[in-house]
Amino acid sequence: MKFIYYLIIILLWSFNFIQAQEVKTVKEIRTYMSFTWPIDPAKIITTPDMDLSYALAGTLVEWGKNKHHVAGLTDKWEITGEYTYRFTIRKNLKWSDGSPITAQEIKKSLERGIKSHPIDLRGLAVLLSGISCPTPDAIDFNLKVKAERSGLLGKLTEPNYGILKINPDNSINFLKSSGPFWAAQHSKEEIILKRNEQWPDFSPEMAESIIVKQSPKVGLNSQSVLLEDKWPNLVQTSSLISQDLMQKYESNGFQMWKRPTDRIFLFQLSKKLHNQDGLNLFLFFEQKIKRENIVKDFLGYQLAEQIFPQGYQLHVADYKPNHNLKVQLPTQFINRPLEILISPERVSGPLKENIKKAVTIAVGIEPKFISAPLQEIPKHYNTGDYDFYAGTVGLADPDPEGAMSFYFENEFNIIPSIGENFVQRLDQVRKEPDQQKRLQMMRSMLKDGVAGGYVFPLFNMSTVGIARADVDLSQVSLTDESVTLSKIRFHKRGQ
Repeated sequence: MKFIYYLIIILLWSFNFIQAQEVKTVKEIRTYMSFTWPIDPAKIITTPDMDLSYALAGTLVEWGKNKHHVAGLTDKWEITGEYTYRFTIRKNLKWSDGSPITAQEIKKSLERGIKSHPIDLRGLAVLLSGISCPTPDAIDFNLKVKAERSGLLGKLTEPNYGILKINPDNSINFLKSSGPFWAAQHSKEEIILKRNEQWPDFSPEMAESIIVKQSPKVGLNSQSVLLEDKWPNLVQTSSLISQDLMQKYESNGFQMWKRPTDRIFLFQLSKKLHNQDGLNLFLFFEQKIKRENIVKDFLGYQLAEQIFPQGYQLHVADYKPNHNLKVQLPTQFINRPLEILISPERVSGPLKENIKKAVTIAVGIEPKFISAPLQEIPKHYNTGDYDFYAGTVGLADPDPEGAMSFYFENEFNIIPSIGENFVQRLDQVRKEPDQQKRLQMMRSMLKDGVAGGYVFPLFNMSTVGIARADVDLSQVSLTDESVTLSKIRFHKRGQ
């Protein structure tokens, strides 16, 4: 009997020891993001805004791996009339709290977005004559153009059109989500997301929670943050990174994810320079600034004289900038420093120095920099207290119309309509029934925008995700524009 007793004791001790040695898989994402406050998934200003939009609001249609339309919150769509698209909600579709999502709630979400952000959602508004709900699980989009050539399916994949739970007072209810996560807490400094087990594509391997804090203050480099700060386990940055820093991450066992070329670094005119002086300034830069000097001592870039690189539908194959232009520096810039708005999250110290040297050589006077957190850049745009912004913009693919809408119709125009009304030209593009002709018209607009000095592109680069060893980024598709939070998985420690 004593032998059996001691054997049981030994077995119990061994079991407890093994349990004590086993470390559970980490299930929490901790990251810094420069999100815009207040949060509104219908208004996308920064890449973090886009990431949060995809996290908090599902779209009616999604892009499949092969760049085709697949089911989102709706699993069926059909053209029921020459000017009508009908979408049928997925069976048993629910909000994160388990209550059903109805067609009327989807209608209310979209109408609220268009009313609250008419400029940002203009791309859909100009197509619509109205939205109706013939049954509790069907939504009709009644259009001003023929449904078959409206491009509506592609438009509804965009994060601005994610479906939100709208309160009676027209505010957003973040406790109820149609996306992969819901917001248990949100403030200007921190957002805490919890996974939505009612989401149609829910996986038990998803993160249980995501803690998002505003990007660290100036002084903590966003690219080296995981080496300097023990709190975050994930960071998104750009491929414009030094070889030394990349080697440090790789030698310390960090996980790496890199998109193909998906960003453009450019100079963007302030609203106060939406005039001929602004255009002439950028045309002058085309003559005087050597792009290679801007990226001196960096890796991970591709010099660019247009916005889209090869491989994108909106790349202009026959674009040849006119380097023989003889444009004088506008008089107002001759005796004063140019004021350049930057964000430390997008412009590192060495990059800032390169820009300063290049601009000084071009105009003869050292520029003045105005530095602001990324989420505050729109405020400066509204006040126009600078000459031009130096920063990055994402390249959207496979939805070229969505990209054009963002560049030309956004409240913070990447390419403004000065003299030539690009917005009216885009409306004409939408009326063209032939897809190839539509693309050619879009390319022509981009070509004219760059050649006319409306924007000054410098170089292309990629989005890079860096994570600690616990975080597995292998399931994040390279077709995604960023590290999609719902696709992050986790390693067990020691594996």
